[in-house]
Amino acid sequence: MWSTRPRLPVRHAFTRTRFFCDSADMESELDISDLGPFLQFYGFKRATNINMKDLSDFGKHPNPATLLLAAQFLHEEIPIRLAQRVRQLKHLPHGLSEIPSIISVRQLYEESFYRIKQKPKPRTTAQELEFTNLLHTIKEDHRDEQQKVAHGLRELCTTSEEARSFNFSKMLDQFYASRIGIRLLMGQHIALHTPREGFVGVIQTECKMMACAQMAVHEATKLCTHYFGRAPVVNFLGDLEMTFTYVPAHAFYVLLELLKNSLRATTEFHRNDEELPPVTIVFADGSRDVCVKISDEGGGIPREGISKIWNYTYSTAPTAPLQAMTPMAGFGHGLPFSRLYTRYFGGSLHVMSMEGHGTD
Repeated sequence: MWSTRPRLPVRHAFTRTRFFCDSADMESELDISDLGPFLQFYGFKRATNINMKDLSDFGKHPNPATLLLAAQFLHEEIPIRLAQRVRQLKHLPHGLSEIPSIISVRQLYEESFYRIKQKPKPRTTAQELEFTNLLHTIKEDHRDEQQKVAHGLRELCTTSEEARSFNFSKMLDQFYASRIGIRLLMGQHIALHTPREGFVGVIQTECKMMACAQMAVHEATKLCTHYFGRAPVVNFLGDLEMTFTYVPAHAFYVLLELLKNSLRATTEFHRNDEELPPVTIVFADGSRDVCVKISDEGGGIPREGISKIWNYTYSTAPTAPLQAMTPMAGFGHGLPFSRLYTRYFGGSLHVMSMEGHGTD
């Protein structure tokens, strides 16, 4: 049940270039050879806490002046967050930092930091637009990061008994929560350049959960049918017109991950039955919270597995192919990553299981 209130080489060669350091409104050029110390300096700076109200209030009436101000803020803020993740990726336990796919992720963060800081802080509308295009490129470059980290973690666990028994949840929660924030800040700034009715950047002022759920059901059903040849029907109950201020992309991700689990479990548990029992989604709009419950009859989770479901190395499903970009299940990242999305804006995600019957 989910409730909420509201290739290893670096792709661009590091050659002599202009590298700008902002300090007390002054800019000084640094040689690229100074990147290491500069990353370390930024990595220990404090990131700014930003909530949905901040993003919504600032982006309500975007104009060249406010967009330029936002770009200047992001020119300083994004590198801090990137540098913090570089520092973390260099100090992962049990040799995880030395796994090729993890190295490639770290190098991507280093490169993104470099690409932002090699440009001066935007001072004109033209520079702001150029900076926005850069953010869009960087955001796309980091799209497949989750699969790379999952690949690296699985690779380590196949060779190390210590790694298999170690709980990586705390550090990966921190890494992924920062990733959500970075992508949200980038996506919000990019979206403010193309205003849409009912939206403030990527935030929808009246996000209809039923619409997000219908899209997630469509995608999950397609995946389940592809892998198993059939899929259970999904029924909708409760307040189908429920709306609240939220990021639809976040809601879609969480609903899709939960539905993939429910549809797979139901199909596997009833593999010998002629008909599959339905999966049910219930929407509830309370006085203080909004809740979405997904109920299935997929046999539930064994008692010994309940304490492991938030561990990134655990999955109740068979291991997914590494090359699968959108697997039905098996990475082990779906549930913990979904919980991070719900927590990011003050919500929560709970799993209640009845072994032998199903899961809510």
